[in-house]
Amino acid sequence: MTLVMVPDDVPGLGVFRGVAAERFRAGFSPLSDEGLEFTARIGSTLAERPAVLALYPSWRPDAAGRLLRFARASLGTRRLAIVPLDLPPLALSLVADQLAFLAPYVAPGTLATVAPRLAGLLVAGARVNSVTRLEHVPTGFGDHLASYLPGSEFLVTAAPYPSVLRAGPDTAPVTGDAPRPPVVVLAAEHGGSAAWVRDRLGRALGAVSVSMVADQPLGAEYWRAKRYVEFVAFSGDSGVLQAMLRDAVCEPCPWCGAAVGSPVCPFCAMVQPVRTPPPAAAPPQAGHAAAPGPSPAWPLPAEQPPPARLVSAPP
Repeated sequence: MTLVMVPDDVPGLGVFRGVAAERFRAGFSPLSDEGLEFTARIGSTLAERPAVLALYPSWRPDAAGRLLRFARASLGTRRLAIVPLDLPPLALSLVADQLAFLAPYVAPGTLATVAPRLAGLLVAGARVNSVTRLEHVPTGFGDHLASYLPGSEFLVTAAPYPSVLRAGPDTAPVTGDAPRPPVVVLAAEHGGSAAWVRDRLGRALGAVSVSMVADQPLGAEYWRAKRYVEFVAFSGDSGVLQAMLRDAVCEPCPWCGAAVGSPVCPFCAMVQPVRTPPPAAAPPQAGHAAAPGPSPAWPLPAEQPPPARLVSAPP
């Protein structure tokens, strides 16, 4: 099966029982001893597995992106998928483990295709004390000025869409954005209010579980605030992931042949051509019967979804 990895300082969350993406530190040069060992590790993995899917934060491209591109060029392989994601650290760690959960049942190209789409199934953000230095979510001039007022706080969401809202004690995301029940909320406290997560955020999203996890090392670099509490909410229903996989349409890449459904092939970086659907067949003319279509010689097998696994909150 495909190996899902995160070559950056994004620790795991322990959400799925016995399943997690592999994590590697990537703060080194590709030509250093650590960089060459990393490339060798990718090569040995590809000798045993069909593909490697590597995720990294798109807002921090130098740490991991350069290392992955060097590894792919050095190995001369088209089986290393590189997927940058514009997600905060906590949400990125969750998506990596979701993909590792799907990896045994999904082709590598489909797995790489659905990686960015998982962001649309999450509610990810943070409650911060200031947005003055926030760069990765669009912020208005008025919010920048309000950051200098004593006691100001903001509710910032990065997924499913970016937004900034001045927050009061009862402010929480709109309930219409909540994932499909059962909703699970994970949060990491960095000087922010864990009580707000339990009492307000979880209640607004209809969460069945609210758990605090360790603070992500890259959280301060993303939110650029002294005090914040980062959160991500997702559905604990595995049927949500199955439905997303059924909707993923993949076509062979003209360059490397991998079946993908993204605008840029994650295996070779080739921009995919725009494909238009075939024209609808014209209705039969009056007086002429339509030619019968071919019928299968045996019943078509039903699609087998991956076995459901319970989502457990971290201890």
